[in-house]
Amino acid sequence: MTDMVWIGGSPGAGKSTISRQLAKARDLPLHPVDLWTYDHLGRMPVFRSLVEEVAETPEAAADVFVKISRARLDVVVEDVTARDLGRVPALVEGPQLFPSLLTADVRTAIWLVADGEQTRKAREERLEGVDDAAARARLEGLLERDAILAGRVREEAAAAGLPLVEVSADPDWAAIMAMVETTLGQLPRLRPGDELSRQRRIENRAACRQVRLWRSDRGFAELPRFPFACECGESGCALTFVGTPDEYEARADVQLRADGHLNHH
Repeated sequence: MTDMVWIGGSPGAGKSTISRQLAKARDLPLHPVDLWTYDHLGRMPVFRSLVEEVAETPEAAADVFVKISRARLDVVVEDVTARDLGRVPALVEGPQLFPSLLTADVRTAIWLVADGEQTRKAREERLEGVDDAAARARLEGLLERDAILAGRVREEAAAAGLPLVEVSADPDWAAIMAMVETTLGQLPRLRPGDELSRQRRIENRAACRQVRLWRSDRGFAELPRFPFACECGESGCALTFVGTPDEYEARADVQLRADGHLNHH
């Protein structure tokens, strides 16, 4: 059985940030669904593009997103299984993880749902970091779709009695983190050393592939930067190296050790 814990919910609710922090603090393997997006394309049925979705009604776009999410679940399980984690659960996060998709492989789960103002703020902040005119053009349509998806997550979680945290435009991140940690409980950890280092390297290399393919797909002039995790293998290491895939690969021939490492360990 593939062991997982889920942090799902709507876009802009802080899932990725909280998941990264928890994975590092608790020595858990991190598995963001979006980090394997382009790897999944050749392993799934062909669906309409995001541009085609948003061009229709927000309701239709939400329906397509749910359909794709359902199709991706088996592929996500295959990816997690391939990481050979033993009894350590993968911390899987992403907006694709709807409460209705829970399986026996999921040890525990929680959903974070942002209000409209917080979702807009988060999407606009992401757009500031990349030169993506197409994404800006479809922002309003995406926000309408996001609101519908958030409503569906709320309804599904309430119907099943599952934990959900509402995230406002002025969130108390410490309180939200505490609720997430309480829900996840105590979990087995990766062993410090080679095991922890190997899993961080798997995550970093997935990020390299994703960022390169994203650039090719969107036609960016430059490679976007990404916060690569330190691969030192020491328990609780929260350091990152922010750079492009080229910069990561130039430093990671043996093992990436983030800047400032010697000052923190």
